[in-house]
Amino acid sequence: MYRNSRVSAQFSMSLDGFIAREDDGVGPLFDWYEAGSVETWMPGHPVPFHLSEADADYWKSLPREGAFISGRRIFNVAKGWGGHPPNESPTVVLTHREPPADWPPVRRDGKPAPFEFVGDLDTALERAAHLAAGKEIGVAGADVVQQCLRRGVMDELRVDLVPVLLGSGIRWFGDLATDVMLDDPVIVSGTRVTHLVYQVRSAASR
Repeated sequence: MYRNSRVSAQFSMSLDGFIAREDDGVGPLFDWYEAGSVETWMPGHPVPFHLSEADADYWKSLPREGAFISGRRIFNVAKGWGGHPPNESPTVVLTHREPPADWPPVRRDGKPAPFEFVGDLDTALERAAHLAAGKEIGVAGADVVQQCLRRGVMDELRVDLVPVLLGSGIRWFGDLATDVMLDDPVIVSGTRVTHLVYQVRSAASR
């Protein structure tokens, strides 16, 4: 754990290891969000997803993070989520650049956007741990996830494995240049997705 907070990462990934195409398009990677009839809401998201029953049960079983660390690329692609980060969690953006010129946005609810911008992983982890107050820290963005794995601060990986081969694009785990041992996965079969939950062994032994 990092400062009493578990650190996790979750993303939809193709069978050949990609989370997006080179142009940041996700193709069919999120089709499972609309592959069923169970209306499922994520706090901050303006419209519901429509999951299969198995996927909805899996989604509801996941802990909701107390804070979120995002890489700059995914922040830009998501356009800052319109000021509403996933689950409305306080979010630390890891970047060497200044916030966009039009930041912060005007949120739908009129509240301030819960974002901070920092330049290094240590500061991002410290701020996220403070904001999470003992709850989970979620991490998004291939580069940030890889940094956390190399540092040995990742506790859990949740892979939403989609039955597609993208052939090229952005690899979630890239070239780690180090071994990262995982426990056997918890497996949940969904519709157009298989959910794999791995505990990271190196985190338990650090």
